[in-house]
Amino acid sequence: MRESTIGAVLVLGAAAGFGTIGIFGKLAVAIDLDLATLLPVRFTIATLVVVALAINRSWAFPRSERDWLTTLALGVTYTAMTLFFFVSLRFLTAGIATIVLYTYPTFVVALSATFLGETVTVRKLIALGLATGGIALVVGVGMTDIDPLGVGLALGSAACYAVYTTGSRMLSPSISPRPLMIGILVGTTVSMLVYGVLDGGLALPTGRDEWWIVLGLALVSTVIPHLLFYEGVSRLQASRVGVVSTAEPVVTVVLGVILLGETVTLSVLAGGLLVLCGVLVVQSGETDPGSLPEAPAFTDSDD
Repeated sequence: MRESTIGAVLVLGAAAGFGTIGIFGKLAVAIDLDLATLLPVRFTIATLVVVALAINRSWAFPRSERDWLTTLALGVTYTAMTLFFFVSLRFLTAGIATIVLYTYPTFVVALSATFLGETVTVRKLIALGLATGGIALVVGVGMTDIDPLGVGLALGSAACYAVYTTGSRMLSPSISPRPLMIGILVGTTVSMLVYGVLDGGLALPTGRDEWWIVLGLALVSTVIPHLLFYEGVSRLQASRVGVVSTAEPVVTVVLGVILLGETVTLSVLAGGLLVLCGVLVVQSGETDPGSLPEAPAFTDSDD
């Protein structure tokens, strides 16, 4: 099988794993599992598993103090993104929250133009219009059924995700993916533990249901997709990674319908389709003149 095909399958698997985050989040809401317990324990378990794998397989860690500081900062940003998203699940279905989150490429375009010197092309403006129109369709039709506060929180999550993505791209020429992943997970875990302490104190899950949700988030939604994504990125062009990753909100919507009994209206489907089209347009323009060169494909020797 061609390396690019293997890479596409791995990234698709990662997208499917990430697509379960909203499902586990809604299950946590259903049993009133406190975020101060759910998220710190989730990331602690995930980080311990990844660090153990790194030590066992002799993966590199961030080398310098600068590498540690920058990756830890990205971890804090990822924490903010996660908190915004999980709070939004108290007001939105998993599918709608994920669709709104997936407007993050529109924020990436603005950040990349401002901080990375990328050209805002006609293609990117079209993508921005599609994504914005999609969210307007999702929110504007049947407004009584969709809480605007939840949409605002999900948009805040998208903005944080854009900062995280742009920061990762800025670091990619100097830090290979495995050390980057490890540093970010450590930063996320530390900041989540601080959040847990400030939000009433840390506590372990109680009961089988709570532990299943936490372990599912840690392993199915965090460790496995992160590892699959790294392996896929090393085999696939950056632009194609973004295209394949658009499967994530589709997975969330489908699982929401099957497992949670969520309803999906025609307006939500149409809006979600416009958002995905916007993402696809942005990703297909990654190699346009004026865009950044693709991140290098790192190999084990780079670590």
